[in-house]
Amino acid sequence: MKLTKTVKYHYHLTEKTLLEDIDKFISDARKGAFSWDYKFNSEGLKIIKQYFRILRDKFDNKEYEECKICYHKLILFLFDASLGKDDADFGYEDLLAKITDDFDKIIRNYFLSLVKTCDMDELAQRVSSYAAHMGDYGFESDIEILIGELDKEKLTELKEKILSEAEGMTKKDYDKQDMVYFLLSLAIERKDKTQYLFLCEKFKGILKDDELNDIKKEYDYI
Repeated sequence: MKLTKTVKYHYHLTEKTLLEDIDKFISDARKGAFSWDYKFNSEGLKIIKQYFRILRDKFDNKEYEECKICYHKLILFLFDASLGKDDADFGYEDLLAKITDDFDKIIRNYFLSLVKTCDMDELAQRVSSYAAHMGDYGFESDIEILIGELDKEKLTELKEKILSEAEGMTKKDYDKQDMVYFLLSLAIERKDKTQYLFLCEKFKGILKDDELNDIKKEYDYI
């Protein structure tokens, strides 16, 4: 994507599709093109914001398939970049907060795109990947959309498929542990004590003891 300035900034894609443009942007960012972005007129941040404006318009036009793919690519990259897990370093203390003061709206559109276009295998794969990348971030809309859009049987199937993604998890598999934390949050929102305690017991000895104890304290609130 290129920026040109007359009276105000204008944006146009430099690749054939939005996904290809996002891929090129991510590749350039990892090569240092937007390092210390705020020192250079925040060009990288402006491009990211424009991507989300384009995706919002596509979502409003019910182009859910393209939204699903592009949201997934961009959101997971931004999670990693914001948490220092990616070669791209924009130089912001909290990149997501710089993009918008309500990133949850972006997550909402992403998850609605998922449930409208994915079969259960793809949904489980994408949700697992999302959970593994989100780190310390937390949003309301992800679990809210899953509970609101999927019936009990599909939620159970989703849970089982995500558990299979976490199979063989060790104490060093932090990404897989984040999948389990996501399932625990899902159980809390569903007020499912049986599933909640099952997960706590299943992963005892793998999750850190202090974290597991903190998690078990949530039991009284279910």
